[in-house]
Amino acid sequence: MSDYKELEAILAEMETELAKLGLWDVPEPEAKAFESASPFFLDTMELHEWLRYVLIRKLRALMAASGKLPEKAEIFPYAYEFYHEDRSRYLGLLRSIHRLDSFFRKREQR
Repeated sequence: MSDYKELEAILAEMETELAKLGLWDVPEPEAKAFESASPFFLDTMELHEWLRYVLIRKLRALMAASGKLPEKAEIFPYAYEFYHEDRSRYLGLLRSIHRLDSFFRKREQR
C-alpha cells in the first residue's frame, strides 16, 4: 500500500471515530484560534477541533498536492492524557491516533 493510501485510510478511520463521538460536525473555530503557537493549539482549541480542522485538513492538503509528509507525529501521548477521564469512550479515536503515530514512526525507520 502506498504511503498516501495508508495515510488516507488512517485519516478516514480517525474521521469516522470523531463522527461516532459527535465531534466531527463541530463548528470551525474562529480565525484567531489558528494563530496559536502552542502544540496542538491547546490554548485555543479542544483536541478534536485541532484534529478536525488542523491535522486532518493539513495532511489531506499535502497529499492532494503530492507534498512531502511530516517526518513524525507524536500525538498519542497528548491524546491519551487529554482523554484521561473517559478513555473507554475515546478508545477508537485513541487507536486511530496511535495508528497515525505508528505510520510516521515506520516511515522514519526506512
